[in-house]
Amino acid sequence: MGVEYQYLDILFVDNLVMNFFILWIVHRFSKNRGSVWRLWLAAAAGALYAVLIVLPGFQMLQKIPMKLALSLIMILTAFELNTFKEFFKTYAVFYMITFIFGGVALSLYFINHEFIDIGNGAFIIKDYPVKYLIMTCILVGVLIRSVLEFIRLRLSKNELLYKVEIFIDENKIVADALLDTGNTLLDPISQYPVLVIEFQRIKDILPHEIKTVFEESKENDLEMIMQAMRESPWLARFRMIPFTALGKSNGMLIGFKPDGVNVLINGNWRRICNIIVAIYNNRLSKDKQYQALIHPEMVA
Repeated sequence: MGVEYQYLDILFVDNLVMNFFILWIVHRFSKNRGSVWRLWLAAAAGALYAVLIVLPGFQMLQKIPMKLALSLIMILTAFELNTFKEFFKTYAVFYMITFIFGGVALSLYFINHEFIDIGNGAFIIKDYPVKYLIMTCILVGVLIRSVLEFIRLRLSKNELLYKVEIFIDENKIVADALLDTGNTLLDPISQYPVLVIEFQRIKDILPHEIKTVFEESKENDLEMIMQAMRESPWLARFRMIPFTALGKSNGMLIGFKPDGVNVLINGNWRRICNIIVAIYNNRLSKDKQYQALIHPEMVA
């Protein structure tokens, strides 16, 4: 049975959009730097490849080394990678996302041959059924979320624990921190990631006015908080962080800008200055295994 190659422009656009969506997801999960125009350029390279492999005379492009070379070109074009570790992580995430996309597309192919065809290893969407493109994106989003949640649950707690040091003025606080992959807290002003720490762990270095707020469990009393901040030598450091987690919805955490935070990663200390430390007046761990929660961006 012959394969139709009449709509090469549609084939290019389909693959351009899908490639960009894949690269955008990789960008979100790998946290690598990459501008939108670089993502589109890399997506265009992949789309051009998809067009070429369905044309006569380009059979050599279907070989595995050529496909690996293409993925290498796309990744190096899309992202700014400074180390081999960054490259390897990005490469692995790229193929994980790509395989999920391929599995969904193959499923749609078996469900309905009318709109989706396969030619020389390329998926060809005929008559441009946008609903199938949207369906694929939704299914991929659900699958990726499920896979990442499964991976997160399979990781042992020890693999998610980090030693942190918090510096402010001449003081240092050391704590064990859990990497909370669901922590999306950001300072609304600076957009810095937020590290959450127990009050009991950090109380010794807090100004008296703020310490009193927590000791009297008045951290929800906005008037008392504002008065304490005005009287505190840390006035310029303080932040109010809105949150919808930690057992409460529509709440506020009192935070402050430290001089810096060190995180021990694979035996090496990483210094982070653009960060906010928020104070939580309760225990974060029932077994006292950790006293802080760190934002994923701190170890990415």
